[in-house]
Amino acid sequence: MGENTYQLIITNIISADQNKDLVIQKLAELFKTSEQQAANLLNKPETVVKNNIDKATAEKYLAAIRKTGAHCKIIDTSAAEPSLLEKSQAPSELDKISGKFFCSQCGSIKDSTDVCLHCGFDPRVSKTKYKVIAKYTSITIILTVIMVAAYIFALPVYNTYANKIKIANGLDLAYDTRDKITAFILETNFWPNQNIDANLDKNISNEIVESIMISENAVMTVTLRAAPLKIDSNKTIIFKPSLLKGKLVWNCTGGTLDNEFRPDACKSMHQ
Repeated sequence: MGENTYQLIITNIISADQNKDLVIQKLAELFKTSEQQAANLLNKPETVVKNNIDKATAEKYLAAIRKTGAHCKIIDTSAAEPSLLEKSQAPSELDKISGKFFCSQCGSIKDSTDVCLHCGFDPRVSKTKYKVIAKYTSITIILTVIMVAAYIFALPVYNTYANKIKIANGLDLAYDTRDKITAFILETNFWPNQNIDANLDKNISNEIVESIMISENAVMTVTLRAAPLKIDSNKTIIFKPSLLKGKLVWNCTGGTLDNEFRPDACKSMHQ
C-alpha cells in the first residue's frame, strides 16, 4: 500500500489575542505576495492551501503558517469521503495566487515549480535524486562485478608473471655459481663432485634460492623456495655441464620446476 496523502487547510479563525491585519501582513510576508491575496485566504471558513502532500511536508507547512497567527489544520485525504477526495484534486488557493507555487522548504511562494529563489530548493533534484542514486548504484555494482571477474581471471596470469620475475632475479646467484664452476673446470680440467671441490661455499642461497649443490660430474642442482613463490613445495632446476666441440656448455632443462616459471633457455620440451 502507498503512503497516506494529506491536505492542508487554512481557516478564517483568528485568536482573540491576534490582530487580523497583522496576521494578513505576516501571511503576505511568508508567501511573498500582496496583502490582498493573503487576505483572500481568510475570506472563507476553510481554504485548501495544499493538496496531496505527505505528512512531513504537511506538518512543515502547518508550522510555517501557524507562526503567522493564522489557524491551519491537516486532513488525511487517503481515507476521505469521495466528495472531499475530488475536492482535494483541484489546485489549491496558494497554487492559484498569481500562478505561483508554494516552496516546501521555506514556505514562500515561488514563480514556478522550478528552483525557489528564496532558499534555492529545487524539487526536480529532490524527485530525481533517488533515481540518480539507483542509476549510479547499478553502475557501481556492474563495475564491481567486472572488476572481480577480471581479478579472478587475471590473478593466475599475474602470479605466473610475478613468479617468473622472482625466479629470474633469484637465478642470478645460480648463473654466477655456474660461471665459477666453468672457470674452475677450464683451469683445472677437474669436474667437481661437491661444492668444496670447486672452492664453493657449502651453503649458497638467497631469498628465492634455498640451496645450490654440486654433485657428480659437476651437475648443479638449484632448489627454489616454495614460500616466496607461493607454491605447494620447493622446486628445482638442474644444470648439467658437457663438452661440445671443445667448449663447456650447460643444459638447464632438468628439475621439477614447471615450464611456465622457467627462463626460456631452461624450458623442457618434455613438460
